[in-house]
Amino acid sequence: MDSAPLVPVLGSMAAIQQALAEETERLVALRFSSDPAAVDCVFMDEILARSAARVRRFAVVYGVDLRQVPQAARRFGVEAWRPLSLQFYYRKRLIKVDCGTGDTARLTRPVPSVQQLVDLFEVVYRQALRGKGLAMAPFRL
Repeated sequence: MDSAPLVPVLGSMAAIQQALAEETERLVALRFSSDPAAVDCVFMDEILARSAARVRRFAVVYGVDLRQVPQAARRFGVEAWRPLSLQFYYRKRLIKVDCGTGDTARLTRPVPSVQQLVDLFEVVYRQALRGKGLAMAPFRL
């Protein structure tokens, strides 16, 4: 028996596109994974779920299971073999994040703490409001 997901899951490309299109004032964070039971993905989902109340005024988080929506990997440029990829969107536009990993289009490692994730959401949101397409993370992964 599967347990309930920690973050709301979008189960189709239409649902993903709708979430991006309808959210015009808040950041949309999409956590992609082809194995939501992977250790890194479960850890990240726990951090995302624990952060949700603190960022709900300016961000919303969704999970995307690439086994259910395989075309999302190509559409959003994520590698299906990674345990997780986290991307940020504001008004349907990708906001890149520099965490010192060399890949600014997505985070592929879990953020270690709730506070660090909240700080990251705040920085990304502020940069998005300014029309910037790249945010410098307040930490290195």
